[in-house]
Amino acid sequence: MKPTATPLVSQATATDGPDCERVNTILDQIIVGNDPTLEDEEYFISHAEDCSPCFDSIDKQHIFIDFLAQHVGRKGAPSSLPETIMNRLQVKMA
Repeated sequence: MKPTATPLVSQATATDGPDCERVNTILDQIIVGNDPTLEDEEYFISHAEDCSPCFDSIDKQHIFIDFLAQHVGRKGAPSSLPETIMNRLQVKMA
């Protein structure tokens, strides 16, 4: 996974208070498999400590993720999956 930076915060937003949208953007990047930059990680942690609505939301997300991990678990894809997909594509394209 490659680190990706979130869009820079405008000066107006930076002085008007915390940028919750930037936190959502960082979370979206993590969800699609991109690692946040060090700057984004630091902002995320700092923001979570200062913004009670985001902090509450983050706590709820952690609880949900922990619940899923305990009750659902992760199943790995079979090693033959890429070959199976390619075979089906070749049949469809033929």
